[in-house]
Amino acid sequence: MTDPIRERRARRAQFLEQLYRRVDGSVSEFIAAQEIGAELGVEPAEARRIFEYLEEKGFVKVDDHREGILRITAAGIDEVESRLLD
Repeated sequence: MTDPIRERRARRAQFLEQLYRRVDGSVSEFIAAQEIGAELGVEPAEARRIFEYLEEKGFVKVDDHREGILRITAAGIDEVESRLLD
């Protein structure tokens, strides 16, 4: 049986890492969260929950909540890089 908590945590990490890759680690490039979600096979409602959580953690900055336009923050970059380098 799969653990839904572990799955949710993994999807959040995948989302942040995919965002990092799509913007090539830039804090100034914006992208639609739905694009990232679609690339990962995540439903739009789940993508919204993920980016809202990541915003609360300070890993993304949301420019337009309605459209889900966001960018990665320096803290988000550090999070991805620390996970990839460990």
